[in-house]
Amino acid sequence: MTFKNKYISAATFFFMSITFSATALTAEYSVIIGFHQQPGQPEQELIRRAGGTVDRVYRLIPAIVAQLSEQAMAELREHPLVAYVEEDQVVTTIELPYIAMIQKPFSIESFAEDSEYQDAWGVQHIDSKVAHDKGITGKEIKVAVIDTGIDYNHEDLDANYRGGYDFIYDDDDPMDDSWNSHGTHIAGIIGAEANGTGVVGVAPEVSLYAVKALDGGGFGTLGTIVASIQWAVENDMDIINLSLAGIDSQILQEACDAAYAAGVLIIAAAGNTFGAAAAFPGAYDSVIAVTGTDPADQRGFYTPIDPAIELAAPGLGIRSTAQYNGYIEQSGTSQSAAHVTGTAALVMAAGVGDVNSDGVIDNRDVRQQLQMTAIDLGKPGRDEEYGFGLVDVSEATTFPSVTSISLVREPTWSDSLKTTTLEDTFYQITLENDSLDAVLLLVVENDRLRMDLMAVHIFNSPGEDYPQQVSFDLDATGTTFKLIFVPFGSIGAFADITILN
Repeated sequence: MTFKNKYISAATFFFMSITFSATALTAEYSVIIGFHQQPGQPEQELIRRAGGTVDRVYRLIPAIVAQLSEQAMAELREHPLVAYVEEDQVVTTIELPYIAMIQKPFSIESFAEDSEYQDAWGVQHIDSKVAHDKGITGKEIKVAVIDTGIDYNHEDLDANYRGGYDFIYDDDDPMDDSWNSHGTHIAGIIGAEANGTGVVGVAPEVSLYAVKALDGGGFGTLGTIVASIQWAVENDMDIINLSLAGIDSQILQEACDAAYAAGVLIIAAAGNTFGAAAAFPGAYDSVIAVTGTDPADQRGFYTPIDPAIELAAPGLGIRSTAQYNGYIEQSGTSQSAAHVTGTAALVMAAGVGDVNSDGVIDNRDVRQQLQMTAIDLGKPGRDEEYGFGLVDVSEATTFPSVTSISLVREPTWSDSLKTTTLEDTFYQITLENDSLDAVLLLVVENDRLRMDLMAVHIFNSPGEDYPQQVSFDLDATGTTFKLIFVPFGSIGAFADITILN
């Protein structure tokens, strides 16, 4: 090599080194910047002065998605307006390779008259049909399926599809273009129509909304997921289904917490981690993490082991809708989460009450109802393999009836007596005294007074520091009781009686 060629080569290497270094310094990254207050023009201007560009400003949480250089990221992390700066990480669908269909826990012949239940073993296994037969189908409950989109032209989904948004291509056409029909499959488990074709969903008349946050390969970002959660809140969704997994992220947790606080029930796959910890966002306290089971109610080999697991549902060999009017089997906690989402929609449609007795009926009541009615699996009580247990549609959509009686001491004894009948179940009775001195309870069975069940409840004077409430149980299973309440006290004194079964 001549001296000249050496000189040229050295100069070329030096120029390339400078170019590479400059590129490294000026390379931009997609980041999420959290602020201490809802960002406005000053916060956006701060990003622009740092050389960045603003991509999206959130309203649900105080954060902005932007493009920043590494140097600008470091500078903004030290700014007093900024709470945190984190890279916009990749989020993916939760899926398993194809697994051959397992043996059904029932015979095809037993559902010959209900062909749509024949292959939807999970829908049948959690007793969805019991609710359907009572007219509880999820009607008017709005579910956002944050996933790869939905094939809204599918014959088993078109009547329940209500719209949505595509945050991958920023348009209002959230068609599923994924290689494995992931979003369409999840939507079918939740709400495939009872139309005599294909399969039936857990909530066959639910309102389905496709929020496309993942592309055709099943990939999205924290930014698209948070934008989708915000869309769900702003469009008054009742439930969000998140059959996806990302990293533990402050912005993702803030978005889930904010949506839950806004009254949206969030249900997510616990992840296919093969015995490791549950995935995020399912592991957050504001999210219901769902694990997967087989027809024998054993946890799937692919499922996590984690105290964050809250509920279990079928997840192995689940047949559901696919693109182009197709039907395929898939397995995983994604499918399990969809079963719980459908169940939650049925609970809402059935008219859940104030389960937690906080004076408000909201998403927290639905969550507690699902927990209380789950079939306990594994170790007694909540455990790290099954949570509270297998979701049970029949029990979850059966609410105690409430009978309210105002017991008043009238001028005559005949007007003062209050009677009611208890039939063939277990009852809880509560006396909430205002001003009576005592209440006598008489129980009649088959026209005979049950002396062993007769009781007198004596109260202290009103206003004194003494419990004025008494609760007790009566078991009328297999029989009929006539109850007679007799008030004692001054004319006009009263108590309220509540009977639950």
